[in-house]
Amino acid sequence: MSTIIEQLPTLGVGTSLSLSSKPDPVALVNSAGGPGFVEYAGLVDVDAVIEEVERVRAAGAPVLFHPSYINFCGSFANSSVWLEETARHIEAVNSPWFAQDCAYCFWQEGAGYSTQLGYFIPPIFNQASLELAIQRVKEVQAVMSVPVAIEPPPLTFVAGTIPLFKFFGELSRATDCAILLDMGHLVSYEMASGRKVRDALNELPCERVVEVHVAGGRLKRGDAGPVYVDAHECTILEETWQMFDEMLPELPNVKAVCYECEGVNENTVLTTLKKIRQIVKDKSISQSLLSSLEDAA
Repeated sequence: MSTIIEQLPTLGVGTSLSLSSKPDPVALVNSAGGPGFVEYAGLVDVDAVIEEVERVRAAGAPVLFHPSYINFCGSFANSSVWLEETARHIEAVNSPWFAQDCAYCFWQEGAGYSTQLGYFIPPIFNQASLELAIQRVKEVQAVMSVPVAIEPPPLTFVAGTIPLFKFFGELSRATDCAILLDMGHLVSYEMASGRKVRDALNELPCERVVEVHVAGGRLKRGDAGPVYVDAHECTILEETWQMFDEMLPELPNVKAVCYECEGVNENTVLTTLKKIRQIVKDKSISQSLLSSLEDAA
């Protein structure tokens, strides 16, 4: 594994939210028990968000940029101009790494570029798709000055036979990239595939997992059983908490645990952060993460 990944700073427990809507990130950072960092999804143009980002940083919290418009899989290449603007954004806000779902975001350039699909379309879990994903990740890495972390997307269906952890394990090793694991997304895979993610745990390079997400979701009825819907404004499901409990003891190099909380009221965010910190203290084997909580106490 790259020493650059090993040497990433530990950010602790934080929040992911929209800079322009509730809950207010600065109010949260200034609250007792508030987030140790703020991750945000935003436009590629850093000039459109830099004032809000500087408010957060002035309050004492580092930031992570989490775009949602890059193709990390599939045959449609990313625009070099688009990637260069992303690199400029990341450097301007001093994001130590950046992560995004490995999914289809677009399939042609034009007026709807980056928002055409309205939702992440997951990759096909087969060898041909894996080879294309390797191309896309390397394409992005070639432009970025910080490590890239790939994230398994939310899944309402699964196509292909390669287990999730095997697919992302091979992808991360082939590109020497980091990994973000969203606990709700892992639950969605189990419901959509009928498989347990931990059955292929030995295929996942757990030391590459630098970031973990916990977020709200809801279940809807499907023909073959419940379907997990990623819905950050909703309550965190018990299945997601259970996945968090089970996965944390397997991840020795976690640098950041993030509660995605767009649309959640401030009191609920603070209560949830307290619960997450306690679980981290009880379950995590990442010494730097545990030390960050002691330092913040």
